[in-house]
Amino acid sequence: MLVEDLMKKPVVIERDVSLSDAAKLMTKHRISSLILLVKEKITGIITHEDIVAHFGEHKKVSEIMTRQVLTVKKKDKLQKAMDLIREKNISIIPVVDSDGELVGIIHVKDILNGACASDDFLMD
Repeated sequence: MLVEDLMKKPVVIERDVSLSDAAKLMTKHRISSLILLVKEKITGIITHEDIVAHFGEHKKVSEIMTRQVLTVKKKDKLQKAMDLIREKNISIIPVVDSDGELVGIIHVKDILNGACASDDFLMD
């Protein structure tokens, strides 16, 4: 199984916003992360956990986001995403195409749902 088989459409922000606005956007879309894009390039990722850790602070996304964002390619085997999730203790990974452009996002929940729905989950 490939990453592209389970990835979802990401929700992105293209300008620096307040943590409050980021939280509202996550709630509206029922998601747990936002990716900051500048000129179609991933510059950072912010998660629900990041916002909770800075609850009540009047900061912008750029002040607390993770800047060194790990990615996987959409044609990578799902095992690569699973290994990164386990090794780096993360739950969300942006998915890029062969040119490095953002095309999706994969969450540990997507992987678990895929495992439950498929008899040949890890077989290629």
